[in-house]
Amino acid sequence: MSKSGEMRKLSKLVKPDIGIITNIGEAHMENFNNLNGVATAKAEIIENIKKEGHLIINRDDKYFNHLSKDAKNKGIKVLSFGKSNKSDAKLIANRLYKSHNVLHVRILDKNVFLKVKNINSLSIINILSSLLTLHILNLEFSKIKNFPNIFQSVEGRGKVHVILRYKLKFKLIDESYNANPSSVKNAIINFSKIKKNSEKKYLLLGDMLELGKNSDIYHKNLSNFINHSDIDKLFVYGKKAFKTYQKTYKVKQGNILQNINDFDEIFSEILKKDDYLMIKGSNSTGLNNLSKTIIAGNKNAV
Repeated sequence: MSKSGEMRKLSKLVKPDIGIITNIGEAHMENFNNLNGVATAKAEIIENIKKEGHLIINRDDKYFNHLSKDAKNKGIKVLSFGKSNKSDAKLIANRLYKSHNVLHVRILDKNVFLKVKNINSLSIINILSSLLTLHILNLEFSKIKNFPNIFQSVEGRGKVHVILRYKLKFKLIDESYNANPSSVKNAIINFSKIKKNSEKKYLLLGDMLELGKNSDIYHKNLSNFINHSDIDKLFVYGKKAFKTYQKTYKVKQGNILQNINDFDEIFSEILKKDDYLMIKGSNSTGLNNLSKTIIAGNKNAV
C-alpha cells in the first residue's frame, strides 16, 4: 500500500475472510500528510473483509483501538498479537541456543513451542499473526513440522549470509529490500542484539525514499539509534543518508560511498575475519542489487 485507494481496490477484488495489519509505519509518507493518513489507507482493507470474517492486528500499535473499533462496527471479529497480556497471541519466552532459538508462544489458551533460526522482532510479529491465522482456520499447531526449514528469513529481509570475499569470510546481514524509518530502526535494534567478541559491526546505509517533506528529519533521527547501538562504523550511500552520517558520532563515522562501485575499494581494506556487515536502503538506491551480487559471489560489486 503506497497511497489512498489502493487497499480498497485490492481488497474489493479479493473480498478476504481474514485481513492482517502488522503495523502502521512511515513507508510511502510522501503520499500522506501524516501517520493518520497511512492508518486510514491501511484500514481500507476492513471495508471488504467478509462479515463474520477476522481482522488480525498489532495490540502494541497506537492505532489498535481505532482499527479494532472500525472492524467490530462492521461485524468483523478481531484478534490481536503483541506484548500486552491482553493480546490473543503473545511471546512468552525466547530461549537462545547455539544454532537456533526456541520460542514459547501463547495462542489464546494454547501453548506452542517453535524452533526457529535467524529470529528478530519483526519475524516474531509475522509468526504470531501466522499462528493466529492457523487458529482461525482450525488447523492443528502440533502438525507444524520442520519449522526451521519452512520459516526462513527471505531475501533482503534480514537473512544472514556467510560471504567469502577478499580471501576471508565475513557475515552479511541482507536488509537491502527497501527501507523506511521503522524498518531501519528495527534492523539496527536487531543488529545490536547479535553478540560479538572481537568482531566488528558495520552498517552500509542508503537513502530512505518516498518519505515526503520530513525526509531529512527522519534521516537525522536515525543517528540516535546508531549512536546508542554497538555498531562500530556507519557507511552511507546517497544524499539523504548523508544527513544521518552528519549527526552520527565521529567515532562511529566510517566512509561515504560516492558510487556503488566504491564498495570493494573501501570494504576490502576494512572487513576482517568474522566481521558483520549489514546493508539497508530503499530499492531504488541500488543497494539491493549490490547485496545480490555479493551473495552470488561475483568479483565486482556491480
